[in-house]
Amino acid sequence: DARSRLVVDVMAVLFLASGYGLIMFRDTFVPLRPPVRLLIRAAIVTVGIVAIASQLPASPAQAHTALQNAVVVAVVAVWAACLLEPMATFWLASRGTPAVESARLRALALGTAGLLGVVVVGSLTSVAGGQTATLLIDLVTLVTLPVLYVAFFPPVWLRRIWWQPEEDQFRRALHDLLLYSPDRRTLAQRALGWAARLVGGDAGYVIDPDGSILASRQISAEEAEIEAPEMRELYRSGDGHAPLRKGSTVVLPLDLQEGRGAIVIATGRITPLFGDDEMNRLQQYASSISAGLERVALTARVQALERAKSEFLSVASHELRGPMTVIKGYLTMLEAGSLGDIPARARSVLPLLISKSDEVNWMLEQMVEASRLEEGRLALKKRRLDIVDLVRAATEGVKMLVTGHDLNIVLPKARLDAEVDPDRFQIVVRNLLTNASKYSPAGTEIKVAVRRDGGSGVVAVTDHGGGISPENQAHLFTRFARLKSTQHVHGTGLGLWLSREIARMHDGDLTVQSAVGQGSTFEFTVPATN
Repeated sequence: DARSRLVVDVMAVLFLASGYGLIMFRDTFVPLRPPVRLLIRAAIVTVGIVAIASQLPASPAQAHTALQNAVVVAVVAVWAACLLEPMATFWLASRGTPAVESARLRALALGTAGLLGVVVVGSLTSVAGGQTATLLIDLVTLVTLPVLYVAFFPPVWLRRIWWQPEEDQFRRALHDLLLYSPDRRTLAQRALGWAARLVGGDAGYVIDPDGSILASRQISAEEAEIEAPEMRELYRSGDGHAPLRKGSTVVLPLDLQEGRGAIVIATGRITPLFGDDEMNRLQQYASSISAGLERVALTARVQALERAKSEFLSVASHELRGPMTVIKGYLTMLEAGSLGDIPARARSVLPLLISKSDEVNWMLEQMVEASRLEEGRLALKKRRLDIVDLVRAATEGVKMLVTGHDLNIVLPKARLDAEVDPDRFQIVVRNLLTNASKYSPAGTEIKVAVRRDGGSGVVAVTDHGGGISPENQAHLFTRFARLKSTQHVHGTGLGLWLSREIARMHDGDLTVQSAVGQGSTFEFTVPATN
């Protein structure tokens, strides 16, 4: 009768509406494209209208026409598609997501499958009847409900189990994040991603102490800027360092030197429950990120100081070379008598003045070469030359700087050719000789020896100074290195660093053999060509 058909029509509409509700539930997690959403609505409405128009019989036992059978199949197919599609989508969406989100999406997929099972078993029950079928549907329902509950409200112990596989990965990532992030924005962006992964969150952003947005995730910077003032008021009003909650958002205060900033994590479509375990983890994480941001800021300031120091060395060395050349020229002319006779007492100090001007010029030359090296402008002009002659010339050039020492030069009679830049090669030799003079007592021997060692030419400079401990040797060739035991000796701290870099540009090396109280031997090696 009419009432029975009305009941059937209402049941068919509700059945299709439940499928539509499930597909829209899926849309809240993984949005559908507007054309697809419109197509689904059109299909459900069309099937519903056809079902009503076909006047389906109230009892399944009644005879069905071919059209009514087709309509029943269409209704079931559309409804099943509304369940199977979210089930597959949730499962596929779980791949590549954070551990907590992945587990919850899989739980949703299993829960959707459970709903399908409840309907299927219920349909079988209505046909077959009996206590067994009723018990089966009760069991499927009992299994499905906890799965769906876990998807929305996972307990802390279960979240820990979900998170465990990512624990080692998180520790490695945090180590790299804190030590190797090149700037604050990069560090903040990486930190934001892991903050969301820790609790299965979705969108988030980092607020700098000045109120600007340092990084954002799954939310535009413009949207974050609109929301940020409210979040700033929240964490500025807090007394401690613990994360703060506001609705479905958690705020992690960042205590930085410039002031207080924050990481803001908004819960995703699968709303996490921020319990005590998550809050403690986030507080520890925020402390690490605060330290990391401070490290990056400090590194940036140190780099700026290094650049300023290098620029100063470059400018100062270039500006001082001219005046020092003039001073050295006039001192040489005075010593030669070109400017007339001078008193004997004044003439007696000229060698010392000339020696000191040579020392200053040598330091300026080191500074100029170091500046060129840092700027990438130190290009070698190699030629095949006899390094024995180059060592002899370098030694003659620094005799004034090593006065007071017994200079012992041991050179082979045969040629020892190598592809070298003569000027830079002699810089290394002169630097080793002047260092030996500075750091060994007056009157002691400084030995310079040239030898062949296999396919290499070796220049060895040996002194009888105080020696260098193994701990200090590890820092000896670094830029601006100044050992505590030699702070009384003036120098730029560039010589050995520059010398080793030049040696390695020649495909050779500069090494040291030393022990405390036993002097030092520096060996400068280059590949030989004969």
